[in-house]
Amino acid sequence: MANDFSVTRHAALLLAACVAAAPAAQAAGYPDKPVRMVVGFAPGGGSDLVARLIAQRLTDSLGQSFVVENKAGAGAMLGAEYAAKAPADGYTLLMGTSAEMTISPPLYNRMPYKPATDFEPIALLGVSPAILVANMKYPGKDLRDVVADAKKNPGQLIIASGGAGTAPHLAAEQLKILAGIDFTIAQYKGAGPSQTDTIAGHVPLVFSTIASALPLIQSQRLKPLTVIQPRRSTLLPNVPSTTDQGFKDYAAVTWFGLFAPAHTPQDVLDKLRGAVNQALADQALRSKFETMGVEVASADEGGEALRKRVSSELANWTKVIKSAGITAE
Repeated sequence: MANDFSVTRHAALLLAACVAAAPAAQAAGYPDKPVRMVVGFAPGGGSDLVARLIAQRLTDSLGQSFVVENKAGAGAMLGAEYAAKAPADGYTLLMGTSAEMTISPPLYNRMPYKPATDFEPIALLGVSPAILVANMKYPGKDLRDVVADAKKNPGQLIIASGGAGTAPHLAAEQLKILAGIDFTIAQYKGAGPSQTDTIAGHVPLVFSTIASALPLIQSQRLKPLTVIQPRRSTLLPNVPSTTDQGFKDYAAVTWFGLFAPAHTPQDVLDKLRGAVNQALADQALRSKFETMGVEVASADEGGEALRKRVSSELANWTKVIKSAGITAE
């Protein structure tokens, strides 16, 4: 009887040891089959291009194919919902953006997943802040001049935006709240038409993103006034930030991050994070990002820092969207 008990106890201890060792064993062999990287937008857009650049680097460094899968719809939420419900084994990842993580849920008034808790944030890859740019003949030189202009002529100043519910549009609505001003937002179907009309002088100002406005700024067809984030952009170091002008809490940033489903083993997350950070340190990749108008993120902006970013931005954009009465088109 005693021997039977001893054998049973030994078997239980052996089983417990095997269970404890399973995540480490999984991470040691990970990945041993292709990994899917879900993108919530159609091929060819900014998030798709970022995903493909990162997927190729992970393929090269980890020895297995990282394959991009585009699952577009509902402001990128369809792709995020799919990834959130995938097995937490590291073989389905999400190329998440500020859209499906912080803007689309309040914009569509539905949340089929919890952005801050249904995912494990691996790394922030890059950011493309909104930017306020002007026709070259506009007399103002920065955000403070625009605010003064709006206060002097309430409701008469016209500022263009490239589409309802986009980061530039939210930047415009947030400025109204923070500065206590009123101006007219002219909505266009995309950044291109809004910038073209600003160049032509049909509207004096436009909220855009650095990614779309950078070539026009470099060719001196648009005048940059303010980067809508607390720090200056590495892509436009001479353009003042919002903090430079006394608006320390004013930010509207399109960002790209890599996420895994919640409860993915920590060793797998660490292995992915290490490979991503190694890729982001490569100058050739950094140059490709910068050509796209995307600032490369630092390693300390991933993990829990990225989770905090998701939580704070989700709360902020929910407030702005509800206050302005914005709905998905």
